[in-house]
Amino acid sequence: MEFRIARESPVPAYVQIRNHLRAQILRGDLAPGTRLPPEREMARLLGVSRTTVVSAYDELAAEGLVEARVGRGTVVVGPPSQPGSEGVQPIAWPAHLSSLAQRLQGPTDAELLTLLELSARPGVISFAGGLPDPDLIPSHRYAEAWEAVLKEVGTAAAASSPVQGIAPLRDLIAERLAQRGIAATPEHITVISGSQQGLDLLTRLLTEPGDTVLCEAPTYFGALQAFRVQGLRAIGVPVDRDGMDVGRVEALVARYRPRFIYTIPTYQNPTGATLSLERRERLLAIAQKYQVPIVEDDPLGDLWFQEPPPPPIKALDERGHVIYLGTF
Repeated sequence: MEFRIARESPVPAYVQIRNHLRAQILRGDLAPGTRLPPEREMARLLGVSRTTVVSAYDELAAEGLVEARVGRGTVVVGPPSQPGSEGVQPIAWPAHLSSLAQRLQGPTDAELLTLLELSARPGVISFAGGLPDPDLIPSHRYAEAWEAVLKEVGTAAAASSPVQGIAPLRDLIAERLAQRGIAATPEHITVISGSQQGLDLLTRLLTEPGDTVLCEAPTYFGALQAFRVQGLRAIGVPVDRDGMDVGRVEALVARYRPRFIYTIPTYQNPTGATLSLERRERLLAIAQKYQVPIVEDDPLGDLWFQEPPPPPIKALDERGHVIYLGTF
């Protein structure tokens, strides 16, 4: 079996095995009636414990994809066929996928989905993403606000809004940004579903497959996904307690001529480091010198404890070198 456990992955080994076998079954690579390797043999082949393999097989059985049969071991029985479909071959979807869709099929996507699946289990406190405590969300305030909107505008609230977002909201965002030193007019603000959509849009607008971008190492998992889908080469810059090692950036920019520099300067994901003001100014100076855009991802800039973080890089930007992504 051409499959190896990704030892460095945060996804448990049994989940990796389950995902791999599930994909083979759904693609038709493992046809109904196929006998899976015995648990001990599979454990030996993959270098894991028998318990790990048992857990993977049990989850596949719970999905109706395999079953344990006396004298035969674990046998593929799914996916279940629909009535009247006997003799009809399932469509070979991989042959129909575009090059973009094929890039979307990488293992990191399955890992991300699995992490989200695991973090949603009852009793699990997730460190896989920047997720708030659900108990802190004022759901009653949201309900009151939504009720007030419906009373004021009625069914117009369900109508399509401008692509950039409704004007009153952009006005309020501009006011909020001004409080952090960012001069932005509503015409320069676009409301999106989240930073991930923003990264997807920016990579498509600013790059071509094969281009290079600079980012922190390590960095936000979703950003690496967006870069991979676009076919980009991501060059990592080490992170220390003061954030990205800006001292290394200029040489990398001069050598690789990246299309942009992606950074999370405040509470960097996943290290939590905050880029010092001195480094923010230096990074902006490099961007100005080499005419390279900075994509500043600032999802947590409104959260702080003893003292506020340095101003966003965008607040220091007077020549339009920084594209700012923020969230609520």
